[in-house]
Amino acid sequence: MRGQWGYVAISFVMGIAIAYSSFRLLSVSIFGCYILFCIYRTSRQVFVFCIVTCASSYLYTSYVEWKNQPSKGLNFEMTEGVIQTTPLINGDRLSFQIEVNDGDTLQLMYKIQSAEQKEQLRKLHAGMSCAFQGEMKVPPEARNFHVFDYRNYLHKQKIHFLFEAKEILNCRQNSLTFTQWVFLLRQNAVSKVTEMFRGQSGAFMNALLFGDRQQMTFEVEERYQQFGLIHLLAISGSHIVLLMAIGYFMLLRIGITREMTTICLVVCIPIYMFLAGASPSVIRASVTGVMLLLALMHSVRISSLDALSMTAIIMLLYDPFMVFDIGFQFSFVGSLALLLSANRLLQRNNSLIQNTIYLSVISQLASIPILLYHFGYFSPYSIFLNLIYVPFLSCIVLPCSIIIFLCMLFIPFVSTWLAHGLSVCLMFSNEILQYCENLPFLRLTFGQTPLFLVVLYSFSIIGIFVVWEKAIKKCILSIAAVLFLFICICHYVSPYFRASGSVTFIDVGQGDAILIRLPYDKGIYLIDTGGTIPVKKEAWQKKKHEFSVGYDILLPFLQKEGIRKIDKLIVTHGDTDHMGAAKEVLSSMTVEEIVFGRKQEDAALEKELKQIAKGKHIRTNVVGEGDGWKIDGAEFVVLSPEGKEKADNEASIVLWAKFGGLTWLFTGDLEEEGERRIIEQYPELRADILKAGHHGSKTSSTSSFLNLIQPKKAIISAGEHNRYGHPHQQVLERLLELEIEIWRTDKQGAVFYVFEGERGTFRSKLTYDEAQKR
Repeated sequence: MRGQWGYVAISFVMGIAIAYSSFRLLSVSIFGCYILFCIYRTSRQVFVFCIVTCASSYLYTSYVEWKNQPSKGLNFEMTEGVIQTTPLINGDRLSFQIEVNDGDTLQLMYKIQSAEQKEQLRKLHAGMSCAFQGEMKVPPEARNFHVFDYRNYLHKQKIHFLFEAKEILNCRQNSLTFTQWVFLLRQNAVSKVTEMFRGQSGAFMNALLFGDRQQMTFEVEERYQQFGLIHLLAISGSHIVLLMAIGYFMLLRIGITREMTTICLVVCIPIYMFLAGASPSVIRASVTGVMLLLALMHSVRISSLDALSMTAIIMLLYDPFMVFDIGFQFSFVGSLALLLSANRLLQRNNSLIQNTIYLSVISQLASIPILLYHFGYFSPYSIFLNLIYVPFLSCIVLPCSIIIFLCMLFIPFVSTWLAHGLSVCLMFSNEILQYCENLPFLRLTFGQTPLFLVVLYSFSIIGIFVVWEKAIKKCILSIAAVLFLFICICHYVSPYFRASGSVTFIDVGQGDAILIRLPYDKGIYLIDTGGTIPVKKEAWQKKKHEFSVGYDILLPFLQKEGIRKIDKLIVTHGDTDHMGAAKEVLSSMTVEEIVFGRKQEDAALEKELKQIAKGKHIRTNVVGEGDGWKIDGAEFVVLSPEGKEKADNEASIVLWAKFGGLTWLFTGDLEEEGERRIIEQYPELRADILKAGHHGSKTSSTSSFLNLIQPKKAIISAGEHNRYGHPHQQVLERLLELEIEIWRTDKQGAVFYVFEGERGTFRSKLTYDEAQKR
């Protein structure tokens, strides 16, 4: 089996994928193609072993999933539990996992009451027992298509309930397990670094030495994310190798034998694995390192590829769900790509610059399918920036962080000076990334990438690696590269050949945001953006990143939808819940035109948005009754405002539209007075679909207005458990009385209509998920 463990590891992963995939037929088909490949590349023994491994993996994962169910009767308001993870304090929020009832794990959340209490809670650590009073809740589901599913994320960690604590009482120290003791040591080390170095140097030290990015600003982390550099802030194989080399050299220098030095490293690496947070990338690097050292000690020949493959199998035996972790995927795929290209990288005639370029190209190519599947975009600048930042962080920042940390323990005043110098370097590097944000084509947005395309990308990239590594003729390499580029181009331009269109009533909480996408992307219109009403907080209450409808809901959804530009951003009126996130949209996406309603005086947010649009040279258009446009058979007509309305809600843009075989009426926050004017002005007005005014308020959707419009369906955009009581019961009764079908974002999540020609279908996020489960 020497040199063949890679095939076995891939078979193990495919067994997990078949067991957990909702597209089981596709997964089995892919495995069938892989088996045919194994027949061609391996011996009959390995071929049989791969089939047995896949079947065993499938059965094992199915059993683990069958066991991963919530305990019956697990519901209480008062409990005692043991803290399992390092408590995380973010502003006025505390969170950690607790174990109750001898095995059940809950995710605990607590709102800190004061700055003094916050300091007291910093003393909590893994292994402590506390009494908790509060309320158990089921984790929230994803309420929009393509977004992060927190309930599914916790499910894969075998957590099925949240516990919202109101009080934390009687905390006491228990005897610590070895793991808890190491986590406590890590928590203290992170706190000490944070206390001594509050600038960029402390944040990067904690990230690179202990895998903790809590002190890193949200803006810096976002820049590293969007430029494909975030992997450099995670502890990886290069970190472990560097630390092993430093430890090996230091132990030899003080006179310890090579055998004892190797034993010390075998003992210390697992300890450091927990000190570094035990993320999948850290576990992978640590386990592989220990395996190679043990093989060296016992004079057993084992290739790096076999060690990596066996590490993957060991980790997945411990937790099959780890295969869905993005860190696990990036870590193993990147390492595998580098190992498969080792022969080419280790050629004697390669210069340092050549190898640096090769490393950057290999790692970025290998990560493209993962990036497209999870995020729907990648930055074309990532390869070039990796050429700069890989050596900078690996050869300068990481060694400096190690030296500063050691100096902090023994000669603190020297560490302060060194940290100041490191902060200057990091500030300069961050400014480079900030400048790059203004470059054109910052990111190539592809949108949600289906699994079959991910497979095509993977095979084409593997083809490039195989041809390049075996030094086959350049013309063959060119063909492989052209094939990859062909897939990329076809994927990128595919929206312009898509005959279907869609309308999505995005669940932005208590607010409106409606995306209209016409066939072949001939028109992309966003009616309102939703928004977050700002809450004044004291300094100690402020989180690393405050929740924002724009950054946390709207923009991720648009990116996953593959939206690259918005032709018209239609701002119905100046309320925060309708246009509060417009600034975030303008800062992150191309907007061709912003449409405002005609009125006597703009609201404060409208004035601000017009100034931003002017600075960005974005066209603005003020519309009123009678304006409209047509495009490719779709028609849009503005029915209101006149421009004389006094109340802001009555000055909402009311838009009648015809496309997808239906007529639509989008009413913003129009209330009774505005509806009365519409009735008088347009006595023949009809619409199949009504976006109910003002989130279903009782002052909107009056009986006379509904009798005029005669809609078949009414869409109500309102926040779940909102404080206004929207939609009002009287409105619901009016709609039911007229046999109008009701769709509500507060109950059903995002509402989606997809059409082709004159036919289309409605579905909602939460009911669609339930149907998928059945």
